[in-house]
Amino acid sequence: MSTTRETVERFYTEAVNGRRFDLFDELLTPDAVNHGPADAPAREALVGADQIVRSAFSDAELHVDDILVEGDKAAVRWTLTGTHDGDFHGTPPTGNAISLRATVVLRLRAGRIAELWPVLDFHALLTQLEAA
Repeated sequence: MSTTRETVERFYTEAVNGRRFDLFDELLTPDAVNHGPADAPAREALVGADQIVRSAFSDAELHVDDILVEGDKAAVRWTLTGTHDGDFHGTPPTGNAISLRATVVLRLRAGRIAELWPVLDFHALLTQLEAA
């Protein structure tokens, strides 16, 4: 069985950044929940977010900055970088480089991610898109 840190690292490097959504069966519990703007099944929320991000920032890359682990919980600080080359929620492409920072708390159950609580700095992102 993987440690909490190993599971979280694989989740971000292989599944999310590597777009290996087939790994969700291994890394997420079947009932995993993403407590984002609206509570939603984690699989659907993550794939939907990826589609939005990739359509607006085709060269998007997620960089894990920190992982802190205590028991069955982990806190992850990451930065998403890319170029705004597609529509983002009604904002046409600007060509601007972007950097989106986030902190996500995850809870694992039986070695798999069961819950995610993301906090993303959308204000900073929108400011970057306006600064043409």
